Parts: sequence; C-alpha cells; structure tokens
Amino acid sequence: MLSLASIVTTAAPVTQEKRGLKSCYKHATLTQYWIPKEGDKDEDNDGHSVSLTGPKTKTLKTSSGKKIAKVSKTTYEKFQMEGTGLLKNGEMVNLDDSKDDFMEVNRKKDPFGIGEDDDVALEPWVSVASNDLDRGTTLYIKDLDGVKLPDGKTHNGCVRVDDEGWSFDDCQLDFFVLSYQDYKKLDDKIGEKVSVEKKKCKVQDYVTKKTKKWAVL
Repeated sequence: MLSLASIVTTAAPVTQEKRGLKSCYKHATLTQYWIPKEGDKDEDNDGHSVSLTGPKTKTLKTSSGKKIAKVSKTTYEKFQMEGTGLLKNGEMVNLDDSKDDFMEVNRKKDPFGIGEDDDVALEPWVSVASNDLDRGTTLYIKDLDGVKLPDGKTHNGCVRVDDEGWSFDDCQLDFFVLSYQDYKKLDDKIGEKVSVEKKKCKVQDYVTKKTKKWAVL
C-alpha cells in the first residue's frame, strides 16, 4: 500500500492541458502566417508590398555549404523572415542552424513544411502556432466555423497546435493559411480577436487540387 507521502510525491502535476485554457483565450489574438513563394507578391515586416522576383544574387545554402539555389535578395530576405520558402521548381527550404543556413524539406513527408519539431508536418488551414499550449492540442475557434476558405471549402472551426511562435505573447495563435494571397482573402473574414476553446474536435482536410497546384505538388 502506498503511503500518503508516496502519493503526494508521485502524483503527476496538474498541467495547463488538464486545467483548460487561460481565461484570456476568450479574447485571444489571431494572426496568420504562410509560405512565401518565389515569384509571388508578398509583404515585408512593415506591411509594404514586395515582389519575390528580381536578379538572382543570393545563394541559399546548407550548413555544410551545399548550394540549394540562387534567388533574388527580396526572396532570400523573405525566406529568412518566415523561416521557410517555396521555390518555383517545387523545392522547399527551411531555416536550419542560423539565419543564413537552410535545409531542404522532404516534401513527400512534409508537403507544406514542418512545424516546431521535424516530425510534425504543417497542414494548411489546420495548423496553428502557439508558445503556451502543448503540441497536438486541438482547439475550437468559433469565429472560424463556417468561414469559406480560398480553395472553396468551409472551415469547421477545429485547428491543431503544430508549431511554436517566438515573436508573440501568450494567448495568441498564428494560423497557417498557406499563401500570402490566402491571407489577403481571409484577413477581412476573420477578426483579430477570437474566442478559443480547448476541445477534442475533428480537424478536416482542406487540401484541394488548387492547393496542390499552388504548392507545386
């Protein structure tokens, strides 16, 4: 028989996942992030429009010095900013050990990029980044339920924490929306403040032929 002391010392700590979400998630901040694609329109950190084109003067290379591709200065800087990028030929890169080292993403395993861990594949309109929730947590966002997505499907409000955000505070989610064009289309449909509930909901597959075509799959 266990003693009271043994029970106290061996009991699992009450985690945030068991407690539920913090009250601030009733009015959480929702931002969006995407994959910058070579040749597309995009924007910089100040919200100014940029084009990921131009003379290919910068080299994407691995930490071992292997050349991946040459891209324009604007494209290179955008890939650095977002930590990932898609080349016109379908190759995807992700930042590696430093802001100047990139790795080639295995697109058979991770067609839309990788999350916080190398073994987590991002899914458009499903994955969210958070810095105060456990990976794999499913969430219901009422404000997303019923929203028509750029690919024509309708969202059911269920998302999953697959990534981590380093540049924002707690009670904020960064919603993975695939492309800059998708972000522009959804920006007016989704408010900056949303109501978030921790819930065992079923995430949907929103990938269509249109999605795969943009992603060069």
